[in-house]
Amino acid sequence: MRKTLLTYVKPHVQEDPLAMILGIAYLGASLEKEGLPVELCDERIVNDQYMREAIERNDVIGFGALTPNIRRAIAWAKYAKSRGKVTVMGGPHASVDQGIFLDSGHFDFVLKGEAEETLPRFLKAFEGNDWKAMGEVPGLAAVKEKSIVIDNPAPPLIKKLDDLPLPARHLLPMDRYFQLNPEKLVYIFTTRGCPFKCIFCQKELTGRGFRVRSTEMIVDELEHIVKTYKPGVILFVDEILTLRKKRIHEMCDEILRRGLKFEWIANTRADCVDYPLLKHMHRAGCRRIYYGWESGSQRMLDVLKKDLTPEVIVEAAKMTRRAGIWAKVYLIVGSPGETKQDIEETEKVLKLAGPDLVRVSVFNPLIGTESWDGYLANIDLTDLSENYVSSNRSAYKHEHFTQVELEELRKNMVRSYERWYYGYGQRAKRFMERALYYMENPQFGKKRLGRAVGLVPPPTSENVIDQARKAASLGQNR
Repeated sequence: MRKTLLTYVKPHVQEDPLAMILGIAYLGASLEKEGLPVELCDERIVNDQYMREAIERNDVIGFGALTPNIRRAIAWAKYAKSRGKVTVMGGPHASVDQGIFLDSGHFDFVLKGEAEETLPRFLKAFEGNDWKAMGEVPGLAAVKEKSIVIDNPAPPLIKKLDDLPLPARHLLPMDRYFQLNPEKLVYIFTTRGCPFKCIFCQKELTGRGFRVRSTEMIVDELEHIVKTYKPGVILFVDEILTLRKKRIHEMCDEILRRGLKFEWIANTRADCVDYPLLKHMHRAGCRRIYYGWESGSQRMLDVLKKDLTPEVIVEAAKMTRRAGIWAKVYLIVGSPGETKQDIEETEKVLKLAGPDLVRVSVFNPLIGTESWDGYLANIDLTDLSENYVSSNRSAYKHEHFTQVELEELRKNMVRSYERWYYGYGQRAKRFMERALYYMENPQFGKKRLGRAVGLVPPPTSENVIDQARKAASLGQNR
């Protein structure tokens, strides 16, 4: 039986903390469940020679890549085809733009949409050279003799997420990830989809609905991760973990009931938290929250269809800090029509809110999003076809700023905020806020006092994003 290699293509810049990738781990688990031989390879932690050897060991090569990295995926597919391999592309970009892969001449198949159910079905049909059966696989597009012979719409979204097998972490070198990320970061997801209408998000893969896993399944997986891998921290990669607050209260109750001790991170929106929830999350181990604010200007929030206000953003940040949780926020500069006044309003909101870390990206309209359809006239398609998109550059031709000016604005916003954040006045304010928090939560105050007198070791203070970038270069030595 043909063996399949599923590989995640390395970003040209590693901007996030390095951890095992969930996408290919779920697909690997689905293939194992069906008795199909599979190997997983994360290019971020291996060198080119290892990738070539992995391709040689397998017959069908499945690629996954985010939009900034599709050219690298095409380059690897070209190499795989030169070695006589069958090539398949999946993931979010393939779900909205199959042509860039099929037209390249280096991909035999594209599989659109969520593929945990369709990938095994396709591989079984392919193993039997049954083109009739392949023609019935939802989401499959195929090229034969340079002509598209199959072009099926994406399958319906998977309704019962509990039916999916746990991701095949055992097929990935977890010790290697931990070596390259001293925080020992592990990912988990509890939901798929997001009902909000932000214009810059690709939703074709997971949809605008909101599908959830059961509390029991989530905490069972958490317990397995904690006991098997002993992680330093677990990141919930859900787009909006706390959209339904009741289920997070239930999850926290179950974590506490089982006595699981681990630190975790949540991704969510400012309007999806309240103080009782944040306190409960902290009791259950939550120590960081990542918020997508995008802007502090109401005009820009409306342009981006965030359905947020600066007042809600500021209040959420204050509640988060009061609950003893550290906050990182994501912002965008260069949104359509943005002016210096809008940027100044964002900087003002930042100082009112006082988050602990700020990450700023340049506005990037991606294919398959409302921003692509609405602002296509402002996108330099030649630039886009020749260069990578990333957090610090874009093919969008802004009305008021050049790309160089936007990059300076991006850098300056972070520098200016960090100077303010680490100033003596803000340090004193945070000290007083922590003191009030420990008075309200004496069980954590005792731990803080223990650190002060040297009885409890201090928390790790390394910059995990710097570690991730360093890890990207270390991966070349494998």
